[in-house]
Amino acid sequence: MKFLPITAIMVLAMSSSALAVTNTPSPVEIKACVVMSTSTADSVLVPGVSLTNGVTVEMTNTSGKTIQSVTVTGNYHGRTQTGTATFQFKPGTTAEITRHFGQSGYVGPIAQCSVTKVVFADGTTWP
Repeated sequence: MKFLPITAIMVLAMSSSALAVTNTPSPVEIKACVVMSTSTADSVLVPGVSLTNGVTVEMTNTSGKTIQSVTVTGNYHGRTQTGTATFQFKPGTTAEITRHFGQSGYVGPIAQCSVTKVVFADGTTWP
């Protein structure tokens, strides 16, 4: 009788595989997420002195399908922004997108960006 509960647990675990979470990797790889200056004349940004006004994201379509839109969420020292770019993004190509936001103090050159949604040209989506 001691084996019955263990067997029941094993059967339940095996039949619950549909509940397991699977993480499908993003079909878009972020290559760079670089903070921009408020002035095109600024060649050197100084932390605590210079101002930023956006970000440039460089990404590659690593999927085998054409993408219609990409949503990216970025974080820059506690400030979070989300934006969607709609364009024809063919497999294997690289794109650069620039978004302007309200000014903030410059802290460093790199923001943290991640792809949060992709809409393919065939109407399917990721995730």
